[in-house]
Amino acid sequence: MKREEARTLLKSLEETEGEARLKLALLGGWTLVLWGALWALGGFLLAWNKEVGGRFWTVAGPLGGLLSFYLGARQGVSVRTFLGLQTFYFWALLTLFALLHWLFLLPPTDLRGESFLVSLVAFAYAYLGTLWRIPGMAWAGLGLFAVDLVLYRAFPDLFHLGMGAVGLLALVYGGVLLWRWTR
Repeated sequence: MKREEARTLLKSLEETEGEARLKLALLGGWTLVLWGALWALGGFLLAWNKEVGGRFWTVAGPLGGLLSFYLGARQGVSVRTFLGLQTFYFWALLTLFALLHWLFLLPPTDLRGESFLVSLVAFAYAYLGTLWRIPGMAWAGLGLFAVDLVLYRAFPDLFHLGMGAVGLLALVYGGVLLWRWTR
């Protein structure tokens, strides 16, 4: 193989990897928009009326999960990269862990269970931000954990209102990422 052919091939591989990373990043942006909207609405509803908020999450949680998997499947072959598969398996295992933990050890019937879920999501975003090399997402995960900890420990009466505000921030951040990655 000649040197020029090797350069052309390497450039083609880099462009393909870049396209796959972009599609995976777009998936992350759309997921932040989806879950940011759900968290904002769910948090504000729980702050307003726990019964209404609880009914909302009974429907929105599973529906959000299904929509998240749909967004991943819609990316098609691009998500079947090593990074995409790592991300899929990570979320699948984290979801399984959360469900098994909730069902048998800590049902989300009180603030403790809700705070635990927020901590899992915070860890997931911090880890995936590191995996995808998106520092803003890693910092967002760490920030979410800090907000969760402060609200749960120091201001439990404001927990749901705070999580609603965090949802709005996630919605805006996801929109900014999508705008940045698609222009």
